[in-house]
Amino acid sequence: MRIAPDEQKQQRFRRLVGTTKGREALRQRVGVEHRLAHLASKQGPRARFRGLRKNLFDLRRHAVVLNLETILRHSGLAKAA
Repeated sequence: MRIAPDEQKQQRFRRLVGTTKGREALRQRVGVEHRLAHLASKQGPRARFRGLRKNLFDLRRHAVVLNLETILRHSGLAKAA
């Protein structure tokens, strides 16, 4: 049997999940992780350009598109169109 290198961290998270404050923190984290996963699926698994500046611009461009889609979805205009 092997013990994972991050076993102490895993145990701490298991204890944290048992508390109200811990579950609240996890709910906030899940929202962020889902948003990042949606961004990654939209952008793709690989960098599109050479260079940090162009890829940072591409990341921000995709983030803006996702934010606009969210605003449209919550505004109710998406159903009217």
